[in-house]
Amino acid sequence: MIQPDADSVDGCSAMDERRERPRRLRQGRRLSDGTVVVVSHDDEGRVNHAIRYDASMEHVLEELEGEAAEAAYGPQAKDETDPHADVDA
Repeated sequence: MIQPDADSVDGCSAMDERRERPRRLRQGRRLSDGTVVVVSHDDEGRVNHAIRYDASMEHVLEELEGEAAEAAYGPQAKDETDPHADVDA
């Protein structure tokens, strides 16, 4: 009789835990064109990852990392956000 590998049993357990984790809310800024930008910052406060979604937040339009994300959505970038529209999805 073949015994299941101990690693495969643990692997299934880890997958189950991952599926049960609650989904983290994405918080973003709505831009003047209706799209939404969600950014992540590094320990020094610089933008290191940015994802731009369509207005429904269902489709990714653009994803930037590192210097490209900082240049496009960092504090020195032109502020084109709608000041009245914080977005939680």
